[in-house]
Amino acid sequence: MRYSYGSPTNHAHLNVLRLRIHKRCIGGIIESFFRIISKATGSWLQSKFPEWFLPDKIVLKRQKENWEEEFDHEVIAYNRLRPIQGLTIPKLYGKIQYANTRALILSDIGGSGLSIPDGAVLDEQDIEPLLHQALSSLNEYGVCHDDTRLDNFHLVADEGKDKIMIVDLESADFDQTEEELAYMAKNKTKSLLHGLFEDEKMSIPGRGKSTSRSAQYIYDNSFKLVQNLD
Repeated sequence: MRYSYGSPTNHAHLNVLRLRIHKRCIGGIIESFFRIISKATGSWLQSKFPEWFLPDKIVLKRQKENWEEEFDHEVIAYNRLRPIQGLTIPKLYGKIQYANTRALILSDIGGSGLSIPDGAVLDEQDIEPLLHQALSSLNEYGVCHDDTRLDNFHLVADEGKDKIMIVDLESADFDQTEEELAYMAKNKTKSLLHGLFEDEKMSIPGRGKSTSRSAQYIYDNSFKLVQNLD
């Protein structure tokens, strides 16, 4: 009645699949029925049959080999951060067994990671408050994101406005004080900005002007193409 297909979100996270759910006729009828009934039952029906309330696009994050503790830790982090699921982090719809491996079903937040040109489009003064707000929102629930790679931070459009959403909570830290959390939010924001804009100091050979990460990416790949043609 329902089936899906998908592919890895990127080459760095092969355990994470972006899926699109296709509904056949009878499946659509059943789903509509469940949605109508849920208006009377509230969240109870959805908690019993969550598979009938999933959006068309979801993300399947499989447990990495020998990462049992990290997987459990991420579930704890998502539960602690439930109030900001769908706002600053993906929504956690539940856990399943997939190919004999545990997996999380998450919402597809869309957008682009800051590690690629499509995500690195804002100026430093525009993205700095977005990064700090995202990190601080985790801090409000006693959580510190402890894997601040650029690809774990996505630039997302929300009702016409830019915001940052955070993924990958396997190494989230729950043991810091309020003062430590505030300090780390500022420190991690600076670290991310350094990673984003250090390429601004680079110059394209023969031009003498600083270039954005996107322009440098285009130049680097164009140069490789010329080399291959030669």
